[in-house]
Amino acid sequence: MEKIKMTCTGCRNGCLMTVTVEDGEVVNVDGNGCMRGYARAQENVSFSENAGE
Repeated sequence: MEKIKMTCTGCRNGCLMTVTVEDGEVVNVDGNGCMRGYARAQENVSFSENAGE
């Protein structure tokens, strides 16, 4: 498991999130103030996984 710290850009709150990733999939998000944060974490992880290809 890998933990990634990121600042959410889903809304203007700018929540500091800790995203737990396992096998390229988001398994947990801590620190998001809304569901947009969870969705943003999934997008960012998916983008970073595909950027290496």
